Amino acid sequence: MIKLYAHLWLSFFRNEKWRRNLFTRIMTILLVLYFGFIFTLLGFNIDKILIKIGGDPADNFNSALFWYLMADLFLRCMLQPLPTIEILPYLRLKIRRITIIKYLLLRSMVNLFNVLPLFIILPFAIKILLPQFGTPIVLIYLSCILLLIILNNFLAVLIGFLSQKQWWYMFLPMVLLGIALLLNKTGFSVSGSSIGLGRYILEANPVVIAAMIMANGLIIYITGQLLFRNFYIDGIKVKNASGGFSAFFSLNHFKSMGEIGRYLSLEISLLMRNKRPRQMFTMLPLVIVYFAFMGSSGKEFQNPIFGMLIVTLLTGMGSIIYGQFLFSWESTYFDSIMARKNNFLNYVKAKYYLLSGLATVIVIPLLILFSFTKRVDIFLLIAAFFFMTGVNSFIILFFGTFNNGRLDLSSSSFFNYQGIRGNQYLSSLIFMLLPLGIYGLFNYLFNSTVGKLAILLPGILLTFSHNWWIKRMIVPQFYRRKYRNLEGFRKLSF
Repeated sequence: MIKLYAHLWLSFFRNEKWRRNLFTRIMTILLVLYFGFIFTLLGFNIDKILIKIGGDPADNFNSALFWYLMADLFLRCMLQPLPTIEILPYLRLKIRRITIIKYLLLRSMVNLFNVLPLFIILPFAIKILLPQFGTPIVLIYLSCILLLIILNNFLAVLIGFLSQKQWWYMFLPMVLLGIALLLNKTGFSVSGSSIGLGRYILEANPVVIAAMIMANGLIIYITGQLLFRNFYIDGIKVKNASGGFSAFFSLNHFKSMGEIGRYLSLEISLLMRNKRPRQMFTMLPLVIVYFAFMGSSGKEFQNPIFGMLIVTLLTGMGSIIYGQFLFSWESTYFDSIMARKNNFLNYVKAKYYLLSGLATVIVIPLLILFSFTKRVDIFLLIAAFFFMTGVNSFIILFFGTFNNGRLDLSSSSFFNYQGIRGNQYLSSLIFMLLPLGIYGLFNYLFNSTVGKLAILLPGILLTFSHNWWIKRMIVPQFYRRKYRNLEGFRKLSF
């Protein structure tokens, strides 16, 4: 197993992507130093902060324990990489599979999420608990907190592997957090339960301690068994290619759309089977819920200009997440797409329908919500929706023809600048400012109704004429840049 760690160390320094992407290295180091400084500062002043709150300092600290663990689990599932290595070369050697699995499980413990909490927990235990409870209780408390951190670590690893098998597992952290918020809203105190757990630990309750140890053992056993049965990470996907999300979006569901339906189903499968797009779309519900909640409760959203900006973001957030890497999603095998006798017009139409479908899926529940709350103008939301499916979709598709950056779909989306070009920033800027500028101009010159019509009418016109402008403008524009884009897709550099 020591040799495996030596190989990991060598692969880290020999990684071509890591060596070339100097900006990512600098940003990662700065981020680690920043969070290390913040947690150290909190730990150094933890006694003053807890005393200032009032009440028992230990209870104040323990009241946030459950909330921290749920937030930590969510962030781990988003940011923490799965402990994987290139398995195939080791299978040719005399190395037992169980040895490699143990290595993977131990490797998952080496991450920032397991280290940062110690900068707060250790000062708290020394400054607050040690004078009150003594050394034995402090050691028991620290051991139990470490067990909870380890439990979170392996739970995030398990969810990460399961989400590659069934896509809906990636929403488990959000579901748990939502249940906690709902319980807290209905009168059940999550903070009170967290305080109770902290008191049991400080009392050295053997049942609670035994339960923590058993929970850790169970989660490690389940994760090890999952790895043992599906030793290849890609094997999890291949084995279940006919079920789960892929089956739901199989060709049968789009059969009435013909060849466009086939392209559409393949596009959706590509987005949901791979790590980078899946992580990006996982954040989408949180952003939508946040802005929808603010739009339903905040008075500042009644400002017409600010309201226009918010409904533009709400209706187009999913489309811009997908559209900013249009054509680059398939960069690794775009040569094959161009070499086959595919109908490229239908291929582009499928992308347009997916852009429009993402906007539609978001707008329908928003229409229902805002119809009841009456905090956001429904007419403005409808106008923004048609502007998204018409004008903004044209902008996204047009700028997508300039995408020539290669994407590694298996890599994480966080602090990953691979495939990003200047045209993507420009398209995002136009995407937000164009409807805002048109609406603001006509609202200033005439009134709010004229401003909404100025957004609605071109949106309807381009939505219903999408066949014409895709055929006459987008497809020819792509063919003019085809060879430059293909050359860019072949490059391994960032």
